[in-house]
Amino acid sequence: MSGFDYPDNSTLVGDDKMATAPWAGVFSRWHTIILSAQQSGTTAQRPTKVLWVGRRFYDTTLGYPVWVHSVAGGVATWHNGAGAVV
Repeated sequence: MSGFDYPDNSTLVGDDKMATAPWAGVFSRWHTIILSAQQSGTTAQRPTKVLWVGRRFYDTTLGYPVWVHSVAGGVATWHNGAGAVV
């Protein structure tokens, strides 16, 4: 299941008025994606977890956004908007 898949034939809210387990998982993934879209920090603070191609990070050391171009062995290669490795 990707972060945008919805649980098939699953009740959204249980008798306890809380999200059911399948939906709670979806909401948790969405929360992670939304928070990552707002991240910024120094080059040294770039994320090392929850990496995917296209993930954005505003690098305050460089003064512009960078994106994950590839992930190999849990290590990201970051590129700037012109496509250069940074």
